[in-house]
Amino acid sequence: MLKHSKLHTAILLACCSLSTFTHTVSAQEEVKKDDDNFEIILVSAQKRDQALKEVPSSIEVLNGDLIQETQIDNGFDLVTYLPGFGIDDSSEIRTTTLKTRGIGTFTNSIGLQSSNLVVIDGEVLPRQSMLNLPVSDVQRVEAMRGPQGTLFGQNTSTGLLHYVTKKPQLDDRISGTVRAQVTEFDGTDFSGTVNVPLNENWAARFNAQYSDIDGWIKNTMPGEENYDIGAKETKAGRGQLLYDNGEELNVLFRLEYSETDTNCCSLTRLGGINPDFGPRPIVNVKDDGTIEGTTYNRINPESTFEEAGGPVTARNAEANYGKTENFGFSMSADYYLNDEITLSYNGSYRDFDLYNSSAFFTINFPVQRSAFGGNESVDVIQQEFRVSSFNNEKFDWVLGLFYHDTDGQRSEIRDGCIAGNRGFIEGGELTGCYSKQSTDAFLANYAATGDDDRSLLTPSRLLNSGDFTTSFENIAIFGQLEYQITEQLDATFGFRLLHEKGEATFARTDLATPSNGVGMDTYADVFELAKTDPSLIKRQDDPTKFSDSDTAFIYKAVLGYDFTDDIRGYVNYSTGYKGASYFVTTNTDPDEADNFPTDPENSSNFEVGLRSAYFDNDLLFNFTYFDMKVDDYQVRASRVIDEENNIIFAGYVNANEARSTGIEADVVVKISDKLKWSFNYAYFDARYEDFADTPINCPADDGGLLASRCTTDSTGRQSFDQTGLSFPNNAEQQFLSTISYNTQIADTGWNANTRAVWRYNGSHTQSINELAFGESANPSSSIWDGYLSVSKDNLKFSVFIKNLFDKSYTTRQRINSEGFGEAFYPRDWSRYVGASVQYSF
Repeated sequence: MLKHSKLHTAILLACCSLSTFTHTVSAQEEVKKDDDNFEIILVSAQKRDQALKEVPSSIEVLNGDLIQETQIDNGFDLVTYLPGFGIDDSSEIRTTTLKTRGIGTFTNSIGLQSSNLVVIDGEVLPRQSMLNLPVSDVQRVEAMRGPQGTLFGQNTSTGLLHYVTKKPQLDDRISGTVRAQVTEFDGTDFSGTVNVPLNENWAARFNAQYSDIDGWIKNTMPGEENYDIGAKETKAGRGQLLYDNGEELNVLFRLEYSETDTNCCSLTRLGGINPDFGPRPIVNVKDDGTIEGTTYNRINPESTFEEAGGPVTARNAEANYGKTENFGFSMSADYYLNDEITLSYNGSYRDFDLYNSSAFFTINFPVQRSAFGGNESVDVIQQEFRVSSFNNEKFDWVLGLFYHDTDGQRSEIRDGCIAGNRGFIEGGELTGCYSKQSTDAFLANYAATGDDDRSLLTPSRLLNSGDFTTSFENIAIFGQLEYQITEQLDATFGFRLLHEKGEATFARTDLATPSNGVGMDTYADVFELAKTDPSLIKRQDDPTKFSDSDTAFIYKAVLGYDFTDDIRGYVNYSTGYKGASYFVTTNTDPDEADNFPTDPENSSNFEVGLRSAYFDNDLLFNFTYFDMKVDDYQVRASRVIDEENNIIFAGYVNANEARSTGIEADVVVKISDKLKWSFNYAYFDARYEDFADTPINCPADDGGLLASRCTTDSTGRQSFDQTGLSFPNNAEQQFLSTISYNTQIADTGWNANTRAVWRYNGSHTQSINELAFGESANPSSSIWDGYLSVSKDNLKFSVFIKNLFDKSYTTRQRINSEGFGEAFYPRDWSRYVGASVQYSF
């Protein structure tokens, strides 16, 4: 019923849009070519179609065929092929996030806006978790580095990914494709697209996708051995309807739905196991009835990569799941007033829901039932109006109005034998959970008397929940003016004046464990009991409300100079903005009012770039130097205040300044009619320029190797100086090289294409804990992928081999001085093979 009402909302929005529309400049779908020249790539980075070499900012483009061929399933897969972009690999789909030039949103939360914007056909997706949406029927992806907020709305303080999908075509016949693929891990993928011209003015396009694949991370949790981690099932569909009268008006409607089910992901232990990891002592009743105080790993130790011969973890299904549901509707239109002026409109509604829980521990006992588990929903409405005049001799311009409203809600539960509580193991299973103090007393009494006096044990487990909402409303006026000063010199000025209102509510409930049980009651059971027994409620807040509003002006100024017809240089200075954030989670303490909200981010970016094309566009070379700064960078901080009673300060704080400097280079060479080579390179140095008072506990208690950066005030609270330290887990050097060869197979009528892709990521920067303990971070990786396809007429067969040389690698790793650690292994950590067949009609 809820979805039904949201569908009605979307339809009403569409009707309102039809009555007030004026247009959107839709990106052209095709890559233009001359018969004898190399392709000229068109992009819509400036709200109009331009050749890539004319855009005065750092940008990389992936075409849709390459996206399909390289098995890019979602936005996080996409980043693998975009040097200069990166992700923070996590153990759950909700908190994995995107970063540009080493700086980005550090986690995903409904109270935290994104530093890196994701856009689909002009529609802003405000949550990083929306990168989990399946990718299909894509024309191209434009990856723009640096602030882009003047033309692309809301928050783009560091970068942007813009998906441009394929549109209906007014052809003279029905056309489409069907495709089937099989891979290792019992993977299957079926997709289809059909384009239907209805008459000379109307056309429709439909695409659908279904995929299913097993997990690649072995699961050792007793009773869950068939529940391998990394499994994923995806269902998606999109329908589009185009009206084009061939003269002054075109209108495009889109309707889409998708859902995914996954249990991804988990870190893997390396080198060995710490037998004393976790709370200790816990109680273990051995097979002979004797009792010992011990640890989980001494009873049933975790497995390691070396022991299992591959990625391995321990996960119980109850605490490890992820599901997304996505529904969206949009309408865009173009109306050409005359040969010079176009009115534009883009309106959309999206409902995105995420249900997830991901345990933090990899021990072979189900100590967690729910780890921040629950649902998150986001409703987004966007309206954008523009008036523009392009392709003039001297002066091009665009002016617009933008409205964006994001309403978020999340409910989450923490239910576990954690937070200082101690497990009780009997018969090899977790049968009870008790307080630390009573566990110590029980074991001391047993050691002294030999009595199994369980009356000394006090049931205790972590049982709490949070319910929170957020609302962000953004209204802006924006524009861009481009003036041809001389035949060679041009200037661009873009601006956005915005006003944003933010609001968050928070309510938290902490429950006591029933004293007449064994500490294994579920949160739901205790919550129900608390309705008639108020003593079970330790804390229950009335909703606490925080709100703020802000007005900001951001801009960009560009000078471009054409040295020759083939060589163009530019200087670009741009600013960006990201709104205030609210730390709303079950760790939130309303008494920490100074942290609500966290101040907005303000960024600036200086670029010097060269765009060049030689030999009739057979050689393209782009080079960029950048210096990007973010003032009041928003980051999460936490400090343990009272470990015994699980009192922790946690919240978002502002680092005074973060900065990233570096270079980016892109080369494309047409070596012959059959052979093509491309190369992308990014180097950056991202670090805190000023963050002297980070409110966190000193690593290694006294700071370890970073002791000089630690201070403790008169109350015993610690802070840490991160000034000059690099952002953690960044591969500061990234390469992507692709070489492709096309040829006919004798006189058979068959064509063959081979493609080799080299992906290189340099060694990652260390976290403060790794620096303090002298631990190593993720090492460099050098991975080759191979692709082969043969086609004739409407039929195409393809084979791919990811990690061609079977070279093990990780995307996140931490190793201590004794050689023990943990790492994240992606699906293609070893050779990974698949094949597909496609028929076009």
